[in-house]
Amino acid sequence: MTRLQTYENAAHVLSELISFHQELSDQYDSLAGKSSNALSALLLQFMAEREKKLAVTLERYEESAPYKVLKTWIQIPYPEDLESFLGSLQVEMTPDLEPEQVYELGSKVDGFVAGLLTHLQDSCAISEVKALFKDLLKGEHDEGIALSKAYNSLREF
Repeated sequence: MTRLQTYENAAHVLSELISFHQELSDQYDSLAGKSSNALSALLLQFMAEREKKLAVTLERYEESAPYKVLKTWIQIPYPEDLESFLGSLQVEMTPDLEPEQVYELGSKVDGFVAGLLTHLQDSCAISEVKALFKDLLKGEHDEGIALSKAYNSLREF
């Protein structure tokens, strides 16, 4: 039986999420340059910038969060591996995506990250760390709203 990888502490979660958002930004940016649809390329570029912003926000959050909270041992198993998710997402990233498909891709990512943070929040028994995951979840939710607004603006063209 294989042992599940686990998050050791909140700092580990933040580090993994920062890397995830940076990698996703690079993937969106690359796909935007190859896109055969101008509106899809525009939405992909927005999503690439959004992912960069999320990574920077998480870095700043990590810098300002209390050290004790970040280093509290939580040892919560991954519900799904971030790298595996990114790998499966790459299969869907083709240059011929329509704007609606690009939006669905972004929504899938948002749902994945929200599910991960909800799992961590629900699984954590330490109130300070639980509050940190709740804050992160709120930030991800707000970014999901921003993606919806960007997509709806594109649909008006």
